[in-house]
Amino acid sequence: MRKLFILALALFSFTIANAQFLRFGVKGGVSSTNVKIDETSLQGLTTTDGLKQFAVEQGNSKLGLHFGVFGRIQLAGLFIQPEILFTQSKGEVVLSYINSADEAIQTVEDQKFNKIDIPVMVGWKFGPARIGLGPVASIMLSENDGLKKELASLTSQSAESNFKNAVFGYQLVAGIDILKKITFDFKYEGNLSKLGEGITLGGSDFKFDQRNPQFIFSLGIFF
Repeated sequence: MRKLFILALALFSFTIANAQFLRFGVKGGVSSTNVKIDETSLQGLTTTDGLKQFAVEQGNSKLGLHFGVFGRIQLAGLFIQPEILFTQSKGEVVLSYINSADEAIQTVEDQKFNKIDIPVMVGWKFGPARIGLGPVASIMLSENDGLKKELASLTSQSAESNFKNAVFGYQLVAGIDILKKITFDFKYEGNLSKLGEGITLGGSDFKFDQRNPQFIFSLGIFF
């Protein structure tokens, strides 16, 4: 037992000597996000001027913002970087239908999400450069769904978006540190679970898979 204690103490001392523990900083930046959705038909909806069939598909990417705090633990070339970020992401959804005059109508609706993102990056640092990957948990704070509002207006029915309160994904990161004070990160975020599962109109569920991948650029400053 004594030898085991001495060995553990030696390992702990070595870690302290070679690691930079709990360096903290603040960071913020921009992201390019979209609402990834397979083209979906919403059939049998009763609108204010008769029955309609709608098509919903993915639109263009939109810019979002994020800011928050981060920490970094480094041992030799290995680093662990947890973050807590407020994130606003956006995307476009295209709604198409034929009106009562047989005219093709297409509208572009924004979907906006306010979230708390908690990524944990693990990777390797060589010189000023870094590469890594890790999981990210996202907690939904609020959403502003233009698709829901437009369908509610066209059908005069109550509408409810089926977005999840929490989702999980992964991030890949490439970064560089400058003068041990400034850090730049470029990330790709993919989804391991659905952000949303469709929409409910007048008590009827219409299922489709919604996800929110992102390309993220961040600037961080160590305290």
